[in-house]
Amino acid sequence: MVRHPHGRKVDHRHRAVEASNDALRVLRLLLEMHGPVVLYLGPDADGYTPVCVRREDFRPQAGDVLAGQTTWHTQLWMADRFHIGFDDLDVSIEVRNRPHPGSASLEAACGFRFALRIDQVEAAAGFVEEAS
Repeated sequence: MVRHPHGRKVDHRHRAVEASNDALRVLRLLLEMHGPVVLYLGPDADGYTPVCVRREDFRPQAGDVLAGQTTWHTQLWMADRFHIGFDDLDVSIEVRNRPHPGSASLEAACGFRFALRIDQVEAAAGFVEEAS
């Protein structure tokens, strides 16, 4: 278990999370504007569109998992309904040009939204085994 900055114990399945160049540029802009941020795929999310919030405003709920982190130390958190089977997935962060209407996510004010690209790791693992 890992302790969140606000003192709560939370599950932890930390791994590196890739981000596209565009996503890194938007993250850098948000970091300059707001300080450290967190991407959160909440229980009511569609499974692909995390919300970006200031780290100091983020309060993980019971069952939330720190699923990974970008090279710029931006954490990716997921509600328990999404992290099951996460170890078999390759997740990367991309940026889209259209924010969801009425979104409270920080990047929406800049005219963007983050999206997760999720791929099965299984196919790549099979290829590596065959090549060995």
